[in-house]
Amino acid sequence: MRQKRAKAYERLMAKYMLVDDEFATNIHKSRMDAQSVFNNALRGSTKILITQCTMQSLYSRGSEVQGVIDMAKGFERRKCNHKESLPVENCITDVVGPNNKHKYVIASTNNKLRKKLHSIPGIPILHYNRMVVVLEPPSDLTTKRINQIEGEKISQSLVEKKELDAELSDKEETEEGPKKKKRKGPKGPNPLSAKKKSKSNVVQHSEPVGTDQKKKKKSRRRHKTQESHPTEE
Repeated sequence: MRQKRAKAYERLMAKYMLVDDEFATNIHKSRMDAQSVFNNALRGSTKILITQCTMQSLYSRGSEVQGVIDMAKGFERRKCNHKESLPVENCITDVVGPNNKHKYVIASTNNKLRKKLHSIPGIPILHYNRMVVVLEPPSDLTTKRINQIEGEKISQSLVEKKELDAELSDKEETEEGPKKKKRKGPKGPNPLSAKKKSKSNVVQHSEPVGTDQKKKKKSRRRHKTQESHPTEE
């Protein structure tokens, strides 16, 4: 379960941490290293930021939070451009803006600040709970915005598919050209009804019956006459 949660954090979270004064105080009290805490939560290297108004809030609390001040001085200073220091929740809300352009991850235990941030879609919020850094579930507004974006992507893909199909069909028609109509000419004879040519009757002249027998009889008669009249020596 921890592995799945860590992978989800790595996929969804950005790398710029914007910390408020209360979260920094809790990290210092627990004697935890802030950089390693955020790196483990986001499964990668992070850059911790703190605004000038947040630093002024720590300075106003005096020496009792001197250790927190020293730790916060190691964070990168995020210029908020407020001439007069604002309450921390107002300062961070102003820095984030209406759409979290810079994709900050807010680390806060300030309930007022967290409620304000829930009105802005797409802001990941980490809070500190019993020595554990916890990622809050997405707000209702964020979930609604995610569903809206996914619906727009699906509808856009359907429109693009229709346009692509239309372009392909037009391209095929231009390449093939208009189909030529076959001319209807005279039909040939039906091969089944055509008659085959009849062969001409060949007349064979056969000899009359009995001619061979007559020839044989004549030869026999000649042979007998020669035997009856022998020659005188």
